[in-house]
Amino acid sequence: MGKPNKKLKKLIITTGIALGVYAGLKYLLPLVIPFFIALGLAELLRPWAQWLQERLRVTVRGRSFSLPLGLLGGILLAGVGVLLGIFGWLVGGKLIREGKLLLRNLPRLMLEADILLTGWCRQVEAALHLEADCMIRLAQELLRSLVSQAADRVMPYIMGNSMVWMKAMVNGMILLAVIFFGTVLALQENEAIGEYFRRSAFHEEYVQMGRILKVVGAAYGKTQLLILAGTILICTGGLFLMGNPYYGLLGILIGLLDALPFIGTGTILFPWAAVCFLQGNGGQGAVLIAIYLISYLLRQMMESKMMGAKAGLSPFLTLAAIYVGLQLFGIPGVILGPLGFLIIRESVDA
Repeated sequence: MGKPNKKLKKLIITTGIALGVYAGLKYLLPLVIPFFIALGLAELLRPWAQWLQERLRVTVRGRSFSLPLGLLGGILLAGVGVLLGIFGWLVGGKLIREGKLLLRNLPRLMLEADILLTGWCRQVEAALHLEADCMIRLAQELLRSLVSQAADRVMPYIMGNSMVWMKAMVNGMILLAVIFFGTVLALQENEAIGEYFRRSAFHEEYVQMGRILKVVGAAYGKTQLLILAGTILICTGGLFLMGNPYYGLLGILIGLLDALPFIGTGTILFPWAAVCFLQGNGGQGAVLIAIYLISYLLRQMMESKMMGAKAGLSPFLTLAAIYVGLQLFGIPGVILGPLGFLIIRESVDA
C-alpha cells in the first residue's frame, strides 16, 4: 500500500501546484508583472550603474561621495529608452513608407492577381472540361465573401473601440512609468528588499520559486524572444536580397506569424514560392524556400541549445501546452501555456 499512497500524494501535490499556477497566471501575474520586469531590469543595469558609481566617486577632505545607485540606473534606463525610441522611430518611419508604397501599388497588384487567378481558373476549366467562366465566378464569389466578412468584423472593431484604444494607451503609459520608477527603487533599495525576503517565514519558498522562475524565464522566454528576433531578421534580409520593396513590412509580419501556434513562416512562404515557380521565377521561389529552411533550422538549433533537455519541451508537449493555454487564457496563452507547464514541472521535480 506504500506505492499507491505515495502516488496519490504526488497527484494531490501536482494538482495543487497546477491550480496555484493557474490562479497565479490568471489573476496575480497581471498585477505583479511590472515589478517582475523592474526587478529584472534592475539586475541587468546593476553592474553598469555600479561601474559608473565607482568612476564618478569623488573625495572631499577625506570623505567619499558618490551618486545614488538608483539615480545612475534611472539615467541608464532613460538612455536606453531614448535609443530604443529613436530605433523605433526609424523603423516605424520605414514601415510607414513601405505601407504607403503598398497602398499606391495596390490597384496594380490586384490587377496582376486578377489576371493570374483568371488564368489558373481557365486552365482548371479546360483540364476538367467545365463550363466556361464557372471557376471564375466561383472565385469571385469566394473573394467577395471573404472581403465582406473581413469588413464586417474589422470595421466595427476599429470604429467602435476608440475609447478602448485610448484607455489602452493610458494604461501603457502608466505601466511604463511604474516599470521605470520600480527599476530605480529596486536598484536603490536592493539591500532592504533582500533583507525583507531573508527575514520572511517563507524565505525558502521564495528562493525555490525564484530559482524556478529564473530557469523558466531564461530557458523559455529568452529563447522565444531571440528566435522571434532572428526569424524577423532572416525574413527581412531574405526579402531585401530578393529586391522586394516591402521587405521590412513583410519580414516583420512573417516573423510574427512564426510565433503564433499552428501557423509558422511556411504558411506564407510556401504558397508564395509556389506562385513564383508557376510564374517562372524560380530564383525568387528558391530564395523563399531558403528563408523558410534557415528560419526552421534557427528555431531547432536555438531551442535545443538554449532550452536544453531539462527546460525544453518536445513539439508534442509544446503543442498541447499552447492549446491548453489558449483555452484558459486566450491569445496570451500562447506564452502562458508553455510557461505554466514548465513552472509546474519544475515545481513538482524540485
